[in-house]
Amino acid sequence: MIARQHRIREGDAANPPSAALTCLLRADGARVTIAPAHGCLIEQIDPGDGNILWTDGRRPRLLEPSGLVGEESARQFDDDVLVGGWFPMFPNAGIPTPNTQQHGWAPRVRWTVVDRTPTRVVCVAKGPFLDGGVAEVMRTLDLEPDALTVSSTVRNAGDGVRSFTWGEHPCFSRDRFAPGHAVFAGEWMAAVPGQANGAAGHNSRSGPKATASVVGPWQTVSLIDEAGTLPHWLYWYNYAAAELPRADTLAWEPSTAAGLGVADAMDADEVERLGPGETFQATLRCEWTLSTILPAQVR
Repeated sequence: MIARQHRIREGDAANPPSAALTCLLRADGARVTIAPAHGCLIEQIDPGDGNILWTDGRRPRLLEPSGLVGEESARQFDDDVLVGGWFPMFPNAGIPTPNTQQHGWAPRVRWTVVDRTPTRVVCVAKGPFLDGGVAEVMRTLDLEPDALTVSSTVRNAGDGVRSFTWGEHPCFSRDRFAPGHAVFAGEWMAAVPGQANGAAGHNSRSGPKATASVVGPWQTVSLIDEAGTLPHWLYWYNYAAAELPRADTLAWEPSTAAGLGVADAMDADEVERLGPGETFQATLRCEWTLSTILPAQVR
């Protein structure tokens, strides 16, 4: 049966919509849960047999803005904001400088739902660029039975040339893909261990319109940079390591800039810039398929 495509308008200019706590999308057996009020967090991607994302058991909530920057913002994010799932990073991806927030303000604020159907939701938020001004951000999630496409647009709605970096941070469940391995552009990258072994670390790769995957015994998930605007990929893993013991996860993090944070982007002159009225777009497609690996192929 094909779901009836009714469209729900949750607000207009005269009557601004309130932040919804969660939205559920369905396409055949696939389900995706989004928490707009918790940084536009994708809490669940369930192809039909369970969530492929790691979560720590805490539910999303209505977030309150925070002015903390630097290391204080990093501690706050890891202890309070991070509950797992998949979140956007803007106006800076990764670790902070003394004057910026870890992963930026985008995953820390309430987003507003402006359009919704059974398989699609559009959320918006507004805040500053790295150097002030006004950034209008729109995030559209489209669900199909075998894929989720996440499209994001940043518009300079103020004056002056403004700078930023953009990134995506999907936290996949180690347990879901164990024992398995990570792949970038067809190249074996790292093993996904069968148990949470206390290890943590990262690797990096780059490539235009690349595909990065996590391959498990029964299922493979692949991320595709469809717009070609996220050429730098950080592979991060934390398997109940001492610095973040509740996390048992791995993440492919595509972004506009290489390195671990905005300081590296500035050093490499890889900060994005938009003039008044100009826009930036990123589109990341997440596909899931049955795996064909055998146990002997898992290193």
